[in-house]
Amino acid sequence: MMIKIKRFNLIFIAIIGCFLLLMRSNSGIALGRTPYQDIERLRINEPIESVIADLEDFIPAYMEEEDVPGVSITLIRDGEIVWSEGFGVANKFTKRPVTQSTTFKIASNSKVVTAYIALRLVDQGLLSLEKPLDNYLPEPTMPQAEYREFVNLRRVLSHTSGMGHGGASREVMFQPGAGYSYSANGFLFAQDVIEQVADETLEDLADEMVFGPLGMQNSSFVSSPAVMTEPASGHLPAVMIIIMYALPFTVALLLVGGVTLIYWRLRFGTWRPTRRTFFVVYVISAALGTLLGIYFSLQIGMWDYAILIGLCGLFIAGGILLAFVLGEWVLKRFAPDRWKLRNITLAIWIILSIGVIAGLLMVVEDLPLPGRAPVNPNAAGTVRATAEDMSRFLIEIAKPQNLSPEMAAEMAEPQVSLHDDLSWGLGPGIQHSPEGDALWQWGQAPDFQSVMIIYPESGYGVVVLTNSDWFNPDVAIDIAHYALGGRIDSIRRASHLEFDYKGPFLE
Repeated sequence: MMIKIKRFNLIFIAIIGCFLLLMRSNSGIALGRTPYQDIERLRINEPIESVIADLEDFIPAYMEEEDVPGVSITLIRDGEIVWSEGFGVANKFTKRPVTQSTTFKIASNSKVVTAYIALRLVDQGLLSLEKPLDNYLPEPTMPQAEYREFVNLRRVLSHTSGMGHGGASREVMFQPGAGYSYSANGFLFAQDVIEQVADETLEDLADEMVFGPLGMQNSSFVSSPAVMTEPASGHLPAVMIIIMYALPFTVALLLVGGVTLIYWRLRFGTWRPTRRTFFVVYVISAALGTLLGIYFSLQIGMWDYAILIGLCGLFIAGGILLAFVLGEWVLKRFAPDRWKLRNITLAIWIILSIGVIAGLLMVVEDLPLPGRAPVNPNAAGTVRATAEDMSRFLIEIAKPQNLSPEMAAEMAEPQVSLHDDLSWGLGPGIQHSPEGDALWQWGQAPDFQSVMIIYPESGYGVVVLTNSDWFNPDVAIDIAHYALGGRIDSIRRASHLEFDYKGPFLE
């Protein structure tokens, strides 16, 4: 039953996403653009002062062009943080500025943190890269018995387990080891195993093995208020919240309206209920639609969406009720006996009112979501951190000091080839270029975008965190590209999941 609910939630979000992507495309905003392809060589030999001055001009102009509320960026050279800066605002309503202490949701960058913890547990002898993960749990949890012996830590960390992406299902789509498919579900499976063998939560393990040793004082898997002193608010187009309310409201209206019409026909022999009945149907549908929108938001772990949907429902329902009452009062006063005219006029008035209310909400391009309360740790995507903290982590995975040489080599060793210039290691992606290999990962949530890239040989890297929405998904990568230079086409394509495939690996 839970799997069916999760699938319904994914369909629900997919409908919203497709609608908004269509709107974006019709407005001339193209996804997957590459406006800075002329920066083909790394900027590693440019004076750092020149690069910083260039970025201080570029980033604000780019943010205004692409409607990005806030950006935090950190540059790494020779394995050291050489520049860290915040631009824009953490919340468009409060105008609170982005600072070096502002924490952002880093989404899928969390997977590399989880992978690092897993490899440390391998070093301690608590985990094996090759042992089936299901064997660590008290009872088998994988639905397909034929694949239980093939889903191990190595395949989960390299996205070759065959597991899906989204929801909580542990179903396997293809023979583990026989294909690549980017998978959050595999990391959630690994989390259960990690917490089982260590007898600690993922947050506690992260504090002991990552955040504490690396001095990541503002990082947490659970959005701990103790370290989230300056959280950035994610931003979404208001139209997305309207749609997330409108869909369940429409379903509720059809359901309640249909039942009411049938009842009216059976009870009174007519299909024409009174205006008072329509009023009651609307009130019930508005309340039910709001509750459904809140329920589905909570089901996908987005309580802040639930708050906005509730507020949106109150605003829209209250506005329409006010319009209805006002229209009734005016029509009773000026046309008390002309009931047909009153019905037609009132219907037109309500439709116009709905258009005005929706128009007022849609004017809001960037609607900040409420700050997040503590959440359950999720290996695939709940870490919040500052850009400086993630830079400290990036420096560590480039040349690990807390992993054995064997595990450090395994992490950066290609496990699967996706393209001639792109592979995947145990956690991070690996881009191959004439300037050397780069370890990287991106993060994409509905209301945050981020990317981290480092060249281990030279210690040259960047972290970019933004609180912009997922319908403009390349903003963090564009800024990182401008900061680093070099060709990152494969990173951009991988962030759009263009390399997912099933079947034999590419030659």
